[in-house]
Formats: sequence, structure tokens, C-alpha cells
Amino acid sequence: MVYTAPKLAGNFVLVEVHEILSRDEYTLKQDAAEYKVGTLVISEYATGAKTGKYVRATQALVDAEDNADFAVVFDNVDASAADTKAAVFHQLGAVKGANLVLDVSITVAEARALLAKQTIKVV
Repeated sequence: MVYTAPKLAGNFVLVEVHEILSRDEYTLKQDAAEYKVGTLVISEYATGAKTGKYVRATQALVDAEDNADFAVVFDNVDASAADTKAAVFHQLGAVKGANLVLDVSITVAEARALLAKQTIKVV
């Protein structure tokens, strides 16, 4: 039998300037599927304005909004019942591209460019 270690909180982080500067608490929009450690999220827009919530990043959402903000979910989050506050990695650091949880429509190379906007290097 092969043991597969579970993904632990922050397992994607290689370097952060300081947890106070690199992390924040964002509201993740209600979703039937759990937000996994390392999930790339994007700021949600409604009628051209940010709603203050974040959702899983997809290519369609990326293409729809040029000024979107991006972050990476720091720990597993169950938002199946309601919008949920969660720790995210949002700026000033480096992350492991292989440990990011991306929608099938987004590649690691694309995530690298998106997270660069938040001063996060993907290696």
C-alpha cells in the first residue's frame, strides 16, 4: 500500500515576506465543493463592481474582468452552507505551482501570470 500524505495548510507556500503582510482573510462564496488547500480564487464581480467575495478562478472569469484580484486558499474550507471567511495567501511571496489547485481551464503558466499581479512568484 502506498501512503499519500494529505495536503496541509499552506503546503504550497515556499516563501512569504511575513504572515501579516502575505496573508489575509477573504470571504469565499458558498460552493457545494470544498475549497482545497492551494485553490486559486478570483474576486467576484456583479454589474461591473467587486462583491467582496472570492470564487474559484476559471478562464471564463479571468477573461471577463481585467482588474480582478487573485489569491490562494491557505487551508481546506467548507463553504457548502454559506459564504465563509477563510485565510488566503494574497501577496509578497513564492508558491509551488505543482501544489496549486487549478480549474481545468487554467494552466500553471497562466496561474503564474495571474499571481504575478499580486507579487506572488509561482515556481
